Amino acid sequence: MAQGNFAPTKALWGYENQSAAVRIPRGPTVARRIEHRVAGADANPYLAFAAILGASLIGIKQSLTPTTPVRGNAHGVDAPDLPSQWPDAVSLFGMGPISNSVFHQAMVRAFIACKRQEIKTFNDRFSTFEYESYLDAV
Repeated sequence: MAQGNFAPTKALWGYENQSAAVRIPRGPTVARRIEHRVAGADANPYLAFAAILGASLIGIKQSLTPTTPVRGNAHGVDAPDLPSQWPDAVSLFGMGPISNSVFHQAMVRAFIACKRQEIKTFNDRFSTFEYESYLDAV
């Protein structure tokens, strides 16, 4: 992911910060909300929402204190990187203590197996044109 754009690359949050993974937009307190800017349009909205709510509940129950909100460009901050490759995201999901607390172990295993199968199928379908145009040049 190219740094310098508004797509988040670090696991950070901030107020009115479009480079942060979680953004708290400006507005009246009664209308306060969060923008979770990590999941793409291809994500299952039910699983994404369950993960966000589950992680939030864990933070509340454990009285966790959030990090200091990031100010300015979040791309240059020393913080954990968000995975930029699909296989890395799948692996991190499987190893994550929060995902394994929010979701049943059987669901986590099945989801990872399904995603790894999708990745393999996708990778097996490169055309000769794509290979010659994009991969062979590297």
